[in-house]
Amino acid sequence: MAVFKKYPLLLLFTVFMVVLSVVDPLFSSRVESEMENRKLAQRPQMTLQSLLAREENQKYSYRYEQYVNDQFVGRDAWITLKSVSESALGKIENNGIVYGDEHRMFEYYPSTDQQRLDMNVEFLTRFTETWQDRIPLTVALVPSSYMVYVDDLPAGLPNLDQQAAIQGIYSQFSSRVNTLDLLPMLEGQAEGEDLYYKTDHHWTTWGAYQTYRAFVESRGLQAVSWEDLAPLERQVEDFYGTYYSKCKLFSAQPDTITYFDIPTTSVTVAGEPREGLYDASKWPVRDKYAAFLWGNNDLMVIRSDNNLNHRAGETSRILVVKDSYGNSLIPFLTYSYDEIYVVDLRFLTQSMTELVSSTQFDDLLILYSFMNFASDSNLTYLNR
Repeated sequence: MAVFKKYPLLLLFTVFMVVLSVVDPLFSSRVESEMENRKLAQRPQMTLQSLLAREENQKYSYRYEQYVNDQFVGRDAWITLKSVSESALGKIENNGIVYGDEHRMFEYYPSTDQQRLDMNVEFLTRFTETWQDRIPLTVALVPSSYMVYVDDLPAGLPNLDQQAAIQGIYSQFSSRVNTLDLLPMLEGQAEGEDLYYKTDHHWTTWGAYQTYRAFVESRGLQAVSWEDLAPLERQVEDFYGTYYSKCKLFSAQPDTITYFDIPTTSVTVAGEPREGLYDASKWPVRDKYAAFLWGNNDLMVIRSDNNLNHRAGETSRILVVKDSYGNSLIPFLTYSYDEIYVVDLRFLTQSMTELVSSTQFDDLLILYSFMNFASDSNLTYLNR
């Protein structure tokens, strides 16, 4: 007791830990964290295999530590307290997310895995060389928001020059491949509506629309106007995206998602029918962006009567190979093509060669954010 009298903070800490150890088991384990937008570790089973495991992430002790960390009572409140404390100390970065002006968040991205990027460029170049004489090909690599909103960045942020990297990639394609230089176009629109979410790594529907219009006009097609879509406009508020999930900035301003309730005649995912272009069950939850195109899936086929370029007796088709950036752009393509085939290489179960060979496409668009393109390990499937 003399020790506690001499060090009262030690007494308070000891009492706190004892109370916490008693209270914590009384709370049932949560499956996922809405605040962090991820699954939480569950109580591991103690087995002989886990006790003798050599790999760190297979050990029982490691898994139990992850479980305790994830299921810590009041975890969300502690995360918020940490954010408040760091903000009071003037910290402008947390967990790879940088705080900018106008409530914007940005990725800290000083370099990329050059070996992986070179491999992916090789995979894509090989694919374009295989198909460029049979199908009109377009490649669009999307820069991150920090390339567009330069004035809102903290001074001296040593981020990678994505524009130079994108131009270097484009230079390796033949002249028969159409490439979209998106940064100048996006910079020209930066003073208007937000092109990227402030709390998420994706572009907004407005940013996606601008790229849709640039693409179809580069193909000599008519684009639907934003104004003509106004009667179909819907909004979902209180969107806290991936950047927020990483940094938990207590003063973050939520984004608003705009989407258009565009009519279709049929939508299928891996041959299974879907009702419309959006998974409405995602709008009320944290991961709202996953509503677009029902998230990332196997082959998706969209048919509609919206095509402004429709020719009697003909069916125009486009194949889009994309990451999640494409999910908010593709609905607009229903106004420029009769049928849209959508591929996410992470989930595709059939051969790309078989798919491209078995269907007559008028256009093929490869659409990736630069950061995903530079790190994706699935681009090898382009050539299988």
